[in-house]
Amino acid sequence: MPLVTIQPEGVRVQASYGSNLLTVLKEAGVNIESVCGGRGVCKKCVVEVFSSGLTEPTSMEAEVRSMSKSFRLACQARIIGDVVIKVPQSSRQTRGKILEWGRVKDFGFYPATRSVNVKIYAPSLTDQRSDAERLLQALNAKSIDGLLLKKLPGKLRELKWDLEAILHDGEILDVRPRRDQDFYGVAVDVGTTTVVAYLISLKTGRIVSVKSDYNGQIAYGDDVISRITYAVKGGKNLEELQGKVVATINKLIQDAADEAKCSPFDVYELSFAGNTVMTSLLYGAEVSAIASAPYVPPFRSSLRFKAREIGLRVNDSAIGYTFPLISGYVGGDVVADILVSGMHEQDEKSLLIDLGTNGEVVLKAGDLMLASSTAAGPAVEGAGLSNGMRGMNGAIESVSINVENFDVYYKTIGDADPRGICGSGVVDAIAWMLIAGVLDQKGRIADINTPRIVNIDGDKAFVLAVNREGRRICITQTDIRRFQLAKAAIFTACLLLLRIGGVSLSEISKVYIAGAFGNYIDPRSAMIVGMIPELPLSKIVQIGNGSGQGAAMSLLSRKVKEEAEILARKVRAIDLNTINGFQSEFIDATQFPHKKTDMFPRVMKAIAMKAPLLD
Repeated sequence: MPLVTIQPEGVRVQASYGSNLLTVLKEAGVNIESVCGGRGVCKKCVVEVFSSGLTEPTSMEAEVRSMSKSFRLACQARIIGDVVIKVPQSSRQTRGKILEWGRVKDFGFYPATRSVNVKIYAPSLTDQRSDAERLLQALNAKSIDGLLLKKLPGKLRELKWDLEAILHDGEILDVRPRRDQDFYGVAVDVGTTTVVAYLISLKTGRIVSVKSDYNGQIAYGDDVISRITYAVKGGKNLEELQGKVVATINKLIQDAADEAKCSPFDVYELSFAGNTVMTSLLYGAEVSAIASAPYVPPFRSSLRFKAREIGLRVNDSAIGYTFPLISGYVGGDVVADILVSGMHEQDEKSLLIDLGTNGEVVLKAGDLMLASSTAAGPAVEGAGLSNGMRGMNGAIESVSINVENFDVYYKTIGDADPRGICGSGVVDAIAWMLIAGVLDQKGRIADINTPRIVNIDGDKAFVLAVNREGRRICITQTDIRRFQLAKAAIFTACLLLLRIGGVSLSEISKVYIAGAFGNYIDPRSAMIVGMIPELPLSKIVQIGNGSGQGAAMSLLSRKVKEEAEILARKVRAIDLNTINGFQSEFIDATQFPHKKTDMFPRVMKAIAMKAPLLD
């Protein structure tokens, strides 16, 4: 049966040969518009197709095909092979739950981009300095943006030599009329799955709008390895990937500007934080060397470039800045996380765990800072599981189970009819399955007399919910095995960094949890399944979108930019695959919560008592 991959949910469903794509999408719980009943008249069910596997377009699709050859009407397409499709926001009625907030530590307001009001003496026969010279001297500036220089004579005379100048680190970016007009920067968290943009006043330091969406690159794969694989195939693939993420950012900037009632051309500086692969693809740099040992990134230091160079639709002279990178797989998002947590300024020993498709762990112990990246995979966020989906309306996000009769209580995003289960729901569900005795320590679903344990195509499963269409939302034995690999990767990274740093778990004063998935999970459930170390809840600090907030801080403070550069050089990246005993530690960590149960005494007591972990 053909496999249909639906983005941005990350849902994968098998469909009968020749089945209608619109029908398959609706059966999969995708809330796609279709006003005309599938006759191809309303043009509401437009999807974007990224691989073959559909019948040839019909005459009803000529209009949408004229916009892009990758566009199809779901109601007109029939499935004849494996296919990857993206359902755009314009074709649906719901959107996902993307983390936008973050915890920000105090820092001084001292942006690199500023405005200066100045009145310049007009040229005369006795003062024949060039326009550029008199502007540079009046502002005590070092240089003028090349595009501005070309238009400078007309602009200065139009302004009658009385103007407001926008400068960035001594470079004049723009001249405009003096008026009480704001000017802006945009901080961007460039995630593998999602992108978040913060529109920030560089005059006041206030965040005026926040917008988020799924990274347009996800049609080419859920993780960085898939993106690298696509990029190195040659042709225009790298350019295509860059175009997708830039298009996502441009849309977010426009939406944010519309909400703030300003123009994208009032944006003069942009700061980007992302992992090494995402940062490289944003800039359009080759990523082939990251794919194999010794995993060398194309650059590590922060980049400073003109936004126009990569197609960003902001002011023509705007400056782009990327967070410095630590290594091929530990990126600027981790540097931003560290800055936001403030762990680098504390004397205490601490861990930082950024939970997501690519999980990163940082250990701070005295002057030592170690970091590693671990391919947790999309399973931690719900993608790639039988009923898994990203955090969108209808996704089960929290679960509890009655240990007496196995009744399941759950909450969905948007309080909608359940369509699937996202990462936080998966962690909750597996934690409660352990507490209720549905799962054993090795992750096997028990033989219990309850109708909730069913057999699906030879795979044992536990039914969490049945939606209005009668579709069962389950956690299967295969799902649990995939999740065990993901959670083991994260915990093993914690354990090995502690060992390398000579630090015991009892010495850890704080564990900072960053990232969207890390924000939405219940830390107690994460401890029960053995994803994070067992510690009192008072030691767990969820910092939210550290990557986005770190990017925002760098826009508003030169000191933060400098601090980021120092940090990126100070942190030592550890390749876990080269560490002795990695494989055996990883295998031990696949058990719930771990093969060495003495590391989880409170968790084991809670499971024995069939009670939740309260602290």
